Parts: sequence; structure tokens; C-alpha cells
Amino acid sequence: MANDIQINLNKFFENPSFSGKRIGVALSGGRDSVALAYALKSADIPLIAINVEHGIRGENSLKDSKFAKDFCKKYDIPLLCFSLDVPSFCEENGYTTEQGARILRYEIFDKVLDEGKCDYIALAHHADDQAETIFMRIIRGTGVRGLCGMKEVNGRYIRPLLNCTREDINAFVEQNSLPFVEDETNADTAYTRNFIRAELSRIKEKFPYLCTSVSRLCQNANEVCDYIDQNTPSLKLENGEVKVSVKYMDGSLEGKELVLKAAKLLGVCQDIEQRHFPLVFDLAKAQNGKRIELTHGMCVHKEGENLVFSRQNPTCANAIDMPKTKFEVRDFDDFGVSVKRSDRKEYEAQKGKGALFIDGDKVAKNAVLRYRKDGDFIEKFGGGSKSIGDFFTDKKVPLRKRDSLVLLASGNEVLAVFGLEISKKVAIDEDTKNVLKLAKK
Repeated sequence: MANDIQINLNKFFENPSFSGKRIGVALSGGRDSVALAYALKSADIPLIAINVEHGIRGENSLKDSKFAKDFCKKYDIPLLCFSLDVPSFCEENGYTTEQGARILRYEIFDKVLDEGKCDYIALAHHADDQAETIFMRIIRGTGVRGLCGMKEVNGRYIRPLLNCTREDINAFVEQNSLPFVEDETNADTAYTRNFIRAELSRIKEKFPYLCTSVSRLCQNANEVCDYIDQNTPSLKLENGEVKVSVKYMDGSLEGKELVLKAAKLLGVCQDIEQRHFPLVFDLAKAQNGKRIELTHGMCVHKEGENLVFSRQNPTCANAIDMPKTKFEVRDFDDFGVSVKRSDRKEYEAQKGKGALFIDGDKVAKNAVLRYRKDGDFIEKFGGGSKSIGDFFTDKKVPLRKRDSLVLLASGNEVLAVFGLEISKKVAIDEDTKNVLKLAKK
């Protein structure tokens, strides 16, 4: 069983796409990541380890990071270490601990990739992790796409051990006498994943082929989704909208898939439920001008022979605080926009070409990302201020699009309209040190 790890890994890296590439391995110090790092090192694959200390578990978290340093020193693996303050980030930006940790961790990974320190990030997910993920999705009522599971290769992220079981990894670690640390929270079944892990462990005692069966399910689901993708019309996002011909909105599987495709293009990748499909199909039969609202600010208009999907303001309660901690890129998927830390060089190169840049230090502490509401106004560059409605009229923004434009606002004062204009109040000047780039995704 222990040899299965090295055999699987060697087979995975036979792919010519990885030839000569440097792999960054996410190293927490746990059993799985230690096994992956050691296997990569043993296979003479160009390697760098990345350890992220999240600032969540106090002294235990710091001890785990020290272990990662000692492990890499012992096995001569280059190491990059990062420390984060996840609790503060979550408090300031309204995320759960798990959400915040993942956002900041992947922000670090993306930065390492973008800086060219490695070509891929290897994650230590294995077959049992896949089974846990699938069962969690089933409990939440997933559709066929949710059954596709995690992929071995997903862009710049790879999972070389996805076909190996937890038993394979345990045997590999034992055979090679590898040290590792245990995260004490993994035993807390108050967490959904930990509870499912414990239950699946008992199920595997009676059905030891569980992971193989789940893997086969994922493969079948991927084949179904590939077939659906190949046999449904392609869609495109233009000016924040996705148009779908009403002829497809007939209650069929094809119609449902097109609704999901449109939602994904608008940045809505979850919470499209079965109850939403009949609403869309009924709208296709309604008169022109009718509209419905779905979820995450997504609405659908009937226009001639098309349904037009777009994002708009569901309620002002969905406002999100402007991030105040250090970051490189922050994606706001609910709004379909991003805020990137930039510099004057990029600003000088791109100003006047459609990109929006602001002075981050001029943004009020109470600033939020939201949609428009009554009483909003913006300070013009030519002097004076205008209501946001008059401003949109001057900019010839269609009425149906105005509620979908994302604003950076402090109270009723609009500091920026993503994709359109910024207020004079946050303009960059010769004293600017904190340049932020605002972009629509």
C-alpha cells in the first residue's frame, strides 16, 4: 500500500505539462501534506513548500509552523512561510473562520504563483477527502455538477494523491517513519466535515470499497456534464448581461443547464435551487418587460425573444465592508468585482484606458460595496455634486442596468462606480501612496 503513493505520484507527473515545472506544495505539517511533500522530494521533482499560519489556534498553530520549518530543513526542501490574522480579517469583513482562512490562504498561493516562485500548487487531498466532499454536497442537495467532485488538475492547482486512500497515506508515512503534527480541531465532530469523516470511517469498515465507488460516481458525473456542455449552446457575458433565447426555456434539462451557465457567468456559482427553474421558464412565456429576481442579486428580464440575466441590487443589507487589512487581490464574488492593490506604475500605464484607480487612503473607514439606493450622490471632477440618478443619465446608462452597477460608497456619498467612474474625492494625486485598482470580473 505504501508504494501506491509513489506509483500514483510518478504516474501523475508523467503528464508532459509538468515537465520541468516547479511544484509548490501546501505544507500544513499534517500527515497528508507531509506525505505529499516527501513523495515529491523522493521523486526529484523541483519543489518548494508553502506554510501558512492562520493565527487561529494560538500556540498550537505556531508550533505547527515551527514543525514545518524543521521538517523542510531535515529533508532539504525550500520553504516559504506566511503568517495571517484570520480572526481580525473575518471580523472586519463578515466571513466565517473557515471562509476567511480559505480566502487568505488562496490569496497567498495565487501570489506565490504570480511571482513565479512555482508553476503549480500541489494540494494533498486524497480519495477519502473526495468522498467526504461528495457526501457533504449530497446532504446539501447538490445536482449532477456537484457530484463531479474535486479535480486532479484545476488550473494551477493539482491534487496528485486524489486516487490514493487515507490508508495508503498512513502506510506510506509509517513505512518512511515520517513525523507529522495533528490539528486538535480535526477530532471535533461539531464541524460538519469532521462529523462526516467519522461516520464514513465506520461505513468503510463494512464497505471498504467506498472510495472507489465514489470515484466512479465522480467520473460518471463528469462524463455527463461534459456531454451536456458539448450539446448545449455556449453563452457569453457582455456588459454585465447574459442573453438566452426563450426557445430553450421549455422546462428541459437543456434549459436548466443554460440557466446555470448564465448564473455562473454572472458569478453566481451556488444557491440556484430547483424552485428557481419554473420561475425562469414561466418568464419566458410572459410579456415583454416582465422580470423576476432569483438569488445573490441576479434578476432576469424578458426582452423580445430573449431572457436577459444580470446582477442587481437585491437589498441594501447585502453591503460588504471595504477590506481594511493588507491584501493583494480581493474578489467579491457576490458583486462580480475585485479590488487589487496596485502601484503608480500600473496606474500611469492604464489610466484613461478603462481601468479605475483610487487612492485607498482617501476611502472612508465606513465605506462599503453595495448597489445604489435613494439619496446617493457623487462628487464630480468638474466641481459640485450630482444625484447618482442624474449621473447615470449623463453617462447614458440604461434604466434596467442602473441597479446592477456596483458602488463603493460612504453613507450616501458614492466614491466609485465599478466599470464607469470614480469620485473626485478618491482621485489619485502626487501624494498618493496606496493605489487600489477597481475591476469588474
